[in-house]
Amino acid sequence: MGRVIRLGTAKVDITPAYPVALAGFAHRTGCFEGISRRLYARIWFFEQPADGGVRRALIVQADLIWWGAEIVRKLKRILLEKWGFDPASVILHASHTHSGPQTTGMFTLSLGKPDWDYLKQLELNVLDGVSEAQSNLESVRVHKGAGACRIGVHRRKRVEGVIKMAPNPDGPMDTEVTVIRFQTDAGAAKGVFFHYTCHPTVTADNLISSEFPGVAMETVEEALAGGAIASYLQGCCGDIRPALVRDDDFYRGSDQDVERLGGALSDEVLRVLGRPMKPLAPFELAWRSDTVRLPLQPMPDRDELEMLKHKQGIMGQWSTLLLDEPSRLCDFVPLELSVLHIADGLSFLAIDGEVVTEYGDFVKNRSGGRILPIAYSNGMIGYIPTARQVSEGGYEAKESARYFGLPAPFDTSLEKLICNGILRLIGKDGQDEYGSASRKERSRRSVKSQSIRES
Repeated sequence: MGRVIRLGTAKVDITPAYPVALAGFAHRTGCFEGISRRLYARIWFFEQPADGGVRRALIVQADLIWWGAEIVRKLKRILLEKWGFDPASVILHASHTHSGPQTTGMFTLSLGKPDWDYLKQLELNVLDGVSEAQSNLESVRVHKGAGACRIGVHRRKRVEGVIKMAPNPDGPMDTEVTVIRFQTDAGAAKGVFFHYTCHPTVTADNLISSEFPGVAMETVEEALAGGAIASYLQGCCGDIRPALVRDDDFYRGSDQDVERLGGALSDEVLRVLGRPMKPLAPFELAWRSDTVRLPLQPMPDRDELEMLKHKQGIMGQWSTLLLDEPSRLCDFVPLELSVLHIADGLSFLAIDGEVVTEYGDFVKNRSGGRILPIAYSNGMIGYIPTARQVSEGGYEAKESARYFGLPAPFDTSLEKLICNGILRLIGKDGQDEYGSASRKERSRRSVKSQSIRES
């Protein structure tokens, strides 16, 4: 009985009760003008008997752009004090909707101004959800299946010698949909995870929206019924965008497009749930974390920042932020990696960055699909490009650094450091603790890696 997993779940409304600024698009100003689709946090409380006590792990998936480092630290401290959750056993994960509130004060105001009263209420709502989830713990069995969905496209393309944000159907992309079902001993669905990789940026309207992941989650929950919850787990989507393309360029869609793309994803999830799924053997709840220091390129000096601070737009915001907070002028940024093992064949690698899809490919290939990479977890430091992308430039590799308040873009050495850090957590061959990955499992990915090579 020592490896039996018990699961408790809850779903709490985290929609702001009053207008606040939305995060993710620099062109939006003022507070939101209405609510298109409400925002929720879905709580997953795992518990397992162990040595006369219990081991506990927690996943909170929320309709947010990311979890700010400030709220992550506070919530993890409370979760440790009140429930005994080891901080490394907690994953605070965001779907990355750009139609929700800002959750940190660490970045330039172009990415959205936080409302601290809202964030206090968010904390209380999450903690209430954890209490509710604890109250309905029950033993579950775990099943896994996979499908495919093509609602996204690679968004980096070389145009006249310069990397632009443009549709690139020949670029790397992960079309896989991984579905995890948790089922009670009575055979009822307790909850479903589904993992996919695409920016939720269909619309840029100044409206609250859970975007296409919200549509997909609500649709799956309606189909499951019985109070079961469904959580969208975001992959490494840093260079993947919804495939809304006209005349070889991207366009922003409407709520009808949000519903259409979310419906396509939920259709595939329900199709996988309707087929025989692979049962996963019980596994000891386990976790560990590591921090990788990512070096930066040479930083600007104070004189340069003084010259820029009077400029309009992002350059002025960025230089002023660095001058006001000189501690930011550090030559590295810490990246947090953490692994949580739930069942034999089901683990999560949480990363606190906007990670490009090539790293997700690396994790899946090295683990034979047994470990799912989930970015936008436990904080946010900014975009995490590959070495090749750093050399190429473009938004993800260069321009985005200013929005996130980084003093400089990353150095090309980041890729090797990240991959080595991942390997320290998942095993040198991706199979040391998690079983061997078959060649068939490794080869069935629909991902083309441009930069990362196996070490």
